[in-house]
Amino acid sequence: MTLNTLPIMSSHDFNQVTIDRASTAANSGNWSIVIDTLQNLSLAQLDRNDRVLELALQVLIEGDFEQQWEIAKIIPKLGEIAIQPLLDLVNDDDIDLENRWFGARILGGFARPQVVTALVELIHQDEDPELTAIAIGALTKIGVPTIAALTEILTTPIASSPADRRIAVTILAQIRHSQTIEPLIQVIDDADPQIRALVVEALGSFHDPQIVPLLLTRLTDVAASVRTAAVIALSLRGDLATELDLLRHLRPLLFDLDLAVCKATALGFARLADPRVVVVLNELLTSPHTTNDLRSSVILALGWIGSRAAIDSSIAIAVTEPDLAPEIISSISKTERERTYASQRLVAYLHSCVAANLAPAIVRQEIAAALGNLGNIDTVPVLVKLCGDPDDRVRLHAMTAIAKLSPTLPPEILHSAER
Repeated sequence: MTLNTLPIMSSHDFNQVTIDRASTAANSGNWSIVIDTLQNLSLAQLDRNDRVLELALQVLIEGDFEQQWEIAKIIPKLGEIAIQPLLDLVNDDDIDLENRWFGARILGGFARPQVVTALVELIHQDEDPELTAIAIGALTKIGVPTIAALTEILTTPIASSPADRRIAVTILAQIRHSQTIEPLIQVIDDADPQIRALVVEALGSFHDPQIVPLLLTRLTDVAASVRTAAVIALSLRGDLATELDLLRHLRPLLFDLDLAVCKATALGFARLADPRVVVVLNELLTSPHTTNDLRSSVILALGWIGSRAAIDSSIAIAVTEPDLAPEIISSISKTERERTYASQRLVAYLHSCVAANLAPAIVRQEIAAALGNLGNIDTVPVLVKLCGDPDDRVRLHAMTAIAKLSPTLPPEILHSAER
């Protein structure tokens, strides 16, 4: 037979030969060859192919984890014929949990009502946390088509448990779509504080005009977790700080009975574009009634604010409260707004401390590190002097800072300083 008379294999024949090869490999349990063979099929060849689906499910059930992972990428390409077998798989208690895990994960690629219903029911009935987590992830991936089913859970509390409602709210919060606003608002007064906190946190990511008044009402919620969520959500609305006088609404939470609420409020103040914030935080920092944990949050907030007023206020506290100085210096080093000014003030603070013999090694060390972070090359001469410091850690931090600011500085300058 000459080359010209060789039979031409049709695409159907080629497809059949390929699938036969995969079937032969499956019969001997060679799942890697099955996967490689199926991966070579086109989308048109995979679409609604019952035989390929059968082979793929065999790999999913009998292959190892890596093989399951690879076949999971192929199954969605088969189309809707894969849905029912996958639903049967995830609902079969006799099947290995890992296989059900993969089945639920794959179903996340099918935005169909029966998939949503089945996954919601799986979450409702199954007690395994890993499988529940995968089902939640699958529903989140499906997104908007799940909202109706989740809303039904929230609006029929008699038929749903608090755990079901918490899961529904969690998924709605992760979808991040405006269609979730109304169902979330419906449960903002839920009896379960965990649900209220989840709702407040989720609603805080939207700029819908009806949300802020609702968040303000949650500042007096009986549950500390809800008050904390409301503080964080409102502090993210810096664009409304002046219009709504958020400082007035949030300030009482600095003195909340729950420390977590106080800390969240202090840190939230850093996001408000209100010059009065620095004054309020300064008063809190200097109050003898402020706990050490809350002081740390206030110091961090002042560093985040990073204005000249915040920097000046922080350094003034470092002078009067030397025990707080290392933490304050570290906070100032993280400022993004007034980096040059911050470095200048730290240098002046260092000089005044040295002159008064009030500059312990930890303060010199923190200033050296801060100057390196703040990026002002004009502070290199100060760092060079610190390279001659008697404390090893101060010298190390100074040399590290110089390497950041001026990598080309001749080594002999550092050596002369060390001497």
